[in-house]
Amino acid sequence: MSLPRVLLALLLQACWATAQDDVAASRAIAFQDCPVDLFFVLDTSESVALRLKPYGALVDKVKDFTKRFIDNLKDRYYRCDRNLVWNAGALHYSDEVEIIRGLTRMPSGRDALKSSVDAVKYFGKGTYTDCAIKRGLEELLVGGSHLKENKYLIVVTDGHPLEGYKEPCGGLEDAVNEAKHLGVRVFSVAITPDHLEPRLSIIATDHTYRRNFTAADWGQSRDAEAVISQTIDTITDMIVSVASPSPLCPRRRRSRAWE
Repeated sequence: MSLPRVLLALLLQACWATAQDDVAASRAIAFQDCPVDLFFVLDTSESVALRLKPYGALVDKVKDFTKRFIDNLKDRYYRCDRNLVWNAGALHYSDEVEIIRGLTRMPSGRDALKSSVDAVKYFGKGTYTDCAIKRGLEELLVGGSHLKENKYLIVVTDGHPLEGYKEPCGGLEDAVNEAKHLGVRVFSVAITPDHLEPRLSIIATDHTYRRNFTAADWGQSRDAEAVISQTIDTITDMIVSVASPSPLCPRRRRSRAWE
């Protein structure tokens, strides 16, 4: 073989190898992460803020719960060669809704999100949970990842008020039905021991997203702290178990086409 042909063959081989490296790199980028969008909806209405003295003490407990939960949002590696990664944000509400911080990538945005939660000042007025849920849905859809299957709301409330109270955004059931229609799963977490269970059950996607989830230690049980930790761990594990075997992050035996 002449020298020019040898050089041409070597050049083609080098180009092919480079192209394969580029393909592998693009696959690694495209299939590295399984994003989960998580948005906290925190009730700071009158029934929460003014329930315990000093006023606002129960809101502080809700903020502590949220910050502990944020600390628990850590990337997780799967054998499918992907990482489950978290985007988290929060709002609080009474008869108005205030965004605490939009969806932020964890862990790089963890401290900023926790600082924003810590700076919340309670409203202490009415309770428009339907409006808050719909605003949370908007934040998930507009600011989150393109993967609709991994979006969650964590609604932390006492469930008040009772039926008949003004709900200007279509009502609680309408807001929950909208979440279901959009594929967003909703966890319902109680704040106070005298919460309204029927309202909390309506908020949750189904009974598995309600259980005995509790956000605040009101000092009536030595096991209260363990219950709060269990709430955080259980919700996190539920989200991970749903994301892990899904088409978004297939097991290795289902992903050979990409190998």
